Amino acid sequence: MESSTEKIIRMLLTHPKQKWMQKDLAEKSNCSKAYLSKLMKKFREENIIARPYKNQVVLIGFSKLLNKWANMRKMQEPIYLNISLSEKEIEDSLKEEKDYALTLFRAAWYRTKFMRTDSFEIYAGEPEKFIKNFGEKVNEPTNFIVYMGDKQIFEFIEIVEGFKLVSVVQNYADLMSAGGSGVRVAYELAEKYDLMR
Repeated sequence: MESSTEKIIRMLLTHPKQKWMQKDLAEKSNCSKAYLSKLMKKFREENIIARPYKNQVVLIGFSKLLNKWANMRKMQEPIYLNISLSEKEIEDSLKEEKDYALTLFRAAWYRTKFMRTDSFEIYAGEPEKFIKNFGEKVNEPTNFIVYMGDKQIFEFIEIVEGFKLVSVVQNYADLMSAGGSGVRVAYELAEKYDLMR
């Protein structure tokens, strides 16, 4: 489960031009006003947000906040699936699914066509139901990985080539937290979508 801080960061990053009233941001992020106020004070000291009016916040340090999120992000424990479908069959099946969002390398591939992958990394709203539709759980790593997805992840999905993908900022943060070649793919994503603005 994500922390309140991550939920707030996601709201700010997915709505970078919005002027937020603190109470609205607290409500949307499902955290207390006191916690939000404390976090906004910290972000203001770090030149991530500005306060044009009392109790209003505006994001001014987009790339700084995005990288802060990427550095604190921890992916959940993966659920590995043994499946007998081909890549095309998986893609066709995903187009019929409702409650999912691709992330990591597969989502980045659909967005950038950089570093081809044969893996599928997926947030599922109801993992057990999703798993039942695609295969069976196994203990050893496979190229079909499911993570429990929460409401906020699905709130900001994008459709690319008919597939549901996490938001670009979520994709970037997940790739950076994966480390290794994820960092290289994240930088390609950042370049294409001007995330280091």
